[in-house]
Amino acid sequence: MRVRTQHRALLAATTAVLALGLTACNGSDKAAPAPAGQTTPTAGQQADASAPATTGGGAAAQSGGSSETPVKTPASAGAAGKTTGGTDASTGTGSGTGSGTSKGSGTAKTGNSSKNTEEYAYKHPCAMTNLTVNVRQGGGSLRVIEVTNKGATACGLDLLPAVDLGLSTSADRSGNIHPLVPSGIGGPDHALLVGTKAYAVLDLAGKAGGTGKKVDEINVLVSPSHMPNADTRNFPIGAGARVAVPKLGLYRDNVADATASMKQADITQS
Repeated sequence: MRVRTQHRALLAATTAVLALGLTACNGSDKAAPAPAGQTTPTAGQQADASAPATTGGGAAAQSGGSSETPVKTPASAGAAGKTTGGTDASTGTGSGTGSGTSKGSGTAKTGNSSKNTEEYAYKHPCAMTNLTVNVRQGGGSLRVIEVTNKGATACGLDLLPAVDLGLSTSADRSGNIHPLVPSGIGGPDHALLVGTKAYAVLDLAGKAGGTGKKVDEINVLVSPSHMPNADTRNFPIGAGARVAVPKLGLYRDNVADATASMKQADITQS
């Protein structure tokens, strides 16, 4: 009986040791107990928590890298802005240069334009060297005196030319015929701008009732108060022409207006 008792006691001790070993093994597989006041998370909660933690960590790392990129991006944008600004500045410089060139060109034109105005013409009489004069047929008994400014600046003509008609073979022109001209004329000279023409119309038929005198030449001094008689130009009429009382109008910018002016002639040109 004593042996059995010892044997049982030994078995009980062995069993207790095994139980303790199993308990220890089970304890190592379990999480450490939570501190007082906290609840120990379940295995599922631990899995859920661990997954976001891992993902969050990676995202945080990536976000950190990505956050550096936005920081650099504004810097790059700033640099790009400076580059753009530089381009704009360069463009502005180009525009400035172009503008300067344009202004230079404009200044040259302005300089020419300032000498090609009516105001300039009123103060600067035309010189014969800067003019061309022509007398052409105007239809029927009409003749058109055409004066062109071939100079580089505007100039002023008298309001009408000095005209007389006679024989080209006569040395004495005191008996030449002078046309009728409009009365009551006055005012500034006729402004002749660069490259433009002035027209004066002469009607050889003139006033009805004249006896008529044989002539073959028209003598024209385009601006008698500003030019010497030596600047008179002579134009043939044609053999057999007879003129009694011719009529002459003022200078105008076109033939129609010059013809209308001629029809108002009523006093003899001196």
